[in-house]
Amino acid sequence: MTPYELLGRFPDRTRPFITAYDGPDLRVELSVASAANAVAKAAGLLRDDLGLEPGATVSLDLPRHWQLPVWTLAALTVGARCGRSLPGTVDVRLLGPAALDRLAAGEDPGAHEVLVASCDAFGMPVPSGVPRGVLDVGVEVRSQPDVFGPDPAAPGAAGLVGPTGRRPWTELLAAGPPRGLLPGQRLWVGATTPEAGLLEACAIVPLLLRGSVVLGAGLTDGQAARIRQVEAVQP
Repeated sequence: MTPYELLGRFPDRTRPFITAYDGPDLRVELSVASAANAVAKAAGLLRDDLGLEPGATVSLDLPRHWQLPVWTLAALTVGARCGRSLPGTVDVRLLGPAALDRLAAGEDPGAHEVLVASCDAFGMPVPSGVPRGVLDVGVEVRSQPDVFGPDPAAPGAAGLVGPTGRRPWTELLAAGPPRGLLPGQRLWVGATTPEAGLLEACAIVPLLLRGSVVLGAGLTDGQAARIRQVEAVQP
């Protein structure tokens, strides 16, 4: 079973799944249904437009934005092996807006396909446009269908790739969420969340719990503490 299919099994698809803060005053929330729609569009772009096959490699080099869990779940749904800042040449590298100047200057991104997300609160295209040969996520996903039919072979090929090796999606799914966490729990991912476990923390654990995640970026410790209280993040 893919992450996209698991989202479809949440008992209440109107409840929040991703809540993201960029500073104390900018808040975006995606319900389970909205997140599933976004995952479907991202997965459609990866598989149907870019031709990604199960076992392909995807490097998700986005900042801590709501699109990071969406694209993590989409990459796993199409059977990709995904990670953060993967070395060498990957099939797809997804970058944030900070990479635009480097790409325009001719820096080799180390990928067969390069995508850039503006990291706008509402997923809008990059205002200044993207360099030739680079795809703008905000443009490309809009034409994708709102539903996705996963490849039966995808779950067996998917997994997380990190410093300690590969963690197959099927093993993560079979193991379930870490001990000590409660079904439906609302989890916090902030500045102190380790980079090595970021994709698991912001996307996979909330999914397996049928819970939700609150992403905090650009916050002081005091602001983060207040937001955790307001959002009823469980310790």
